[in-house]
Amino acid sequence: MSNAEDIIYKEVMINAYKYGTADKKIVLKKLMANYPELRSQVKEIQPLLDNIISETNEMPTSKLQEIVEEKYPESIIEEKKERDYLPEIINAVKGEVTVRYPPEPSKHPHIGQMLSFSINHLIAERYEGQRILRFDDTNPEKVQLEFYDSFREAIQWMNLKVDDEVLASDHLSLYYEKAKELIEKNETFVCTCDRDTMAKLRNEEKPCSCNLENSVEKNLEFFEKILEGHYDPGDAVIRLRGDMSSKNAVLRDPVLLRISNHAHCIQGDNYVLWPMYDFESPIMEDYTGVTHILRSIEFGKMREELQSLISAKLGLKIPQFLEYARFNVIGAPTQGRVIRELVDQKIVTGWDDYRLVTYQALKRRGIQPETFVEMIKRVGATKSTTSIDWSLISSINRKFIEPDSKHFFFVDDPITIKINNPMSLKVDIDLHPNNKELGSRQVNVEDILYLSKMDLNILNIDTIIRMKDLYNIKIVEKVSETEFKADIMSDELLGNVPRVQWVSDPVSVEIVKPEMLYLNNRINKDSLKHIQGYGEKELKNLKIGEIVQLERFGYTKVNKITDKVKMNYIHG
Repeated sequence: MSNAEDIIYKEVMINAYKYGTADKKIVLKKLMANYPELRSQVKEIQPLLDNIISETNEMPTSKLQEIVEEKYPESIIEEKKERDYLPEIINAVKGEVTVRYPPEPSKHPHIGQMLSFSINHLIAERYEGQRILRFDDTNPEKVQLEFYDSFREAIQWMNLKVDDEVLASDHLSLYYEKAKELIEKNETFVCTCDRDTMAKLRNEEKPCSCNLENSVEKNLEFFEKILEGHYDPGDAVIRLRGDMSSKNAVLRDPVLLRISNHAHCIQGDNYVLWPMYDFESPIMEDYTGVTHILRSIEFGKMREELQSLISAKLGLKIPQFLEYARFNVIGAPTQGRVIRELVDQKIVTGWDDYRLVTYQALKRRGIQPETFVEMIKRVGATKSTTSIDWSLISSINRKFIEPDSKHFFFVDDPITIKINNPMSLKVDIDLHPNNKELGSRQVNVEDILYLSKMDLNILNIDTIIRMKDLYNIKIVEKVSETEFKADIMSDELLGNVPRVQWVSDPVSVEIVKPEMLYLNNRINKDSLKHIQGYGEKELKNLKIGEIVQLERFGYTKVNKITDKVKMNYIHG
């Protein structure tokens, strides 16, 4: 082996050892970063890299481990103490921990929420605790029935345990009881100031006349009139007597409840007074016995301080707050508001568009439910923003689909190879190099073979090429840019010739391939490709939804079978 081959072989093997299978993108990045001498040879080393990755990913795991542990032990030494992937857990007692999944059903779930649910799940699992699915559905203008079901489906699909389900909107009488209690303690007041006045006074750190002048008796009277429907939205709100001089602006007499005449999708028009999240949440935490709250850092210490203050004033138990930084996916939006805008503006086809990282899109694409918990174990819940590359999602997902994915040949933009001395053959090829239980498929071979256009650079006159699992051919004539003639040479394995996939007796295949929706912070208009090519006829016998590996192309999922097999690309 040359020095370059040695380097590539080492990095591919180590990558496969660490992540289950080797990922070309990750390996190539490492080669370019750590071996500057290879940067000028990037075009030349790519075919070599492809071959080594292909061979490595077909290698039995036991053999891979044996080679790496013997040849490259220094590269896989792990710290004695395993890095903890969960945030520091304070005051956690086994069997006494309760966490919650708290979605607002105003949109479909996306990967950020799914990873948050996974962290909560892992905390509960570690401490043999309880998991509450709590829908924060006290904003009647936003919540919709379809989103409740969407979150339920996602959590069930991810195999996350739920011990109890609670709708925050089922407990309006409890919020009224707590609001009245605070009024009676002179801790809250009914404010009839308009929004602009409230904002101005808060900015000036001055209390309003409602705070200063309204007695407990008057506030109770106002409160009852609100509940009876005597006020319209914006006429009155319930505010906490906070600290108008606080550096934490959130504590400056915040609004706790407000009026809405919008019919709630479940509660209908039975209620007019609705709690703000910062009032609803601490009451629900206490009601459901939550001991540990996991929140994104962007939620802010200021709101945590407010919720703790409300809990203290009501004599409620204050849970432990745990923080983690948000997760971003490079090239894809992870904020529900942004995704909704993309859907509404028809920039994407819907919430299940392959380019998105919503629950619907990821499931439809072929990402497996176990991937998200595994992702947390891999990257951890840290206090630094985590930017997730698709190569990480791919490497984790590949570990789950690779063992049972049947292998087939596929060529895009086909080139025709006419065999001058053909042999009529029926070739049996294993459906998986390491899983013999999947069996084999039979391929008919006559006088025409099809190769991918990506192999055009090796189709030179007198070049010998190995047709994988078939025989060697020698290119003898170039008829056109897309047609060549060749002779069969032998069927013995030759170690120093290119090895390529081929198709004979084909079926037409169309593959939808999603790529990054954003490039340089702009919409990538070429982010959804439609690839045409030929595949083995056996593809027509697959089941809808089945995931297979098209060798040297990637993993795909079957969507429709007619005279053409329609699939979508999952990842390489």
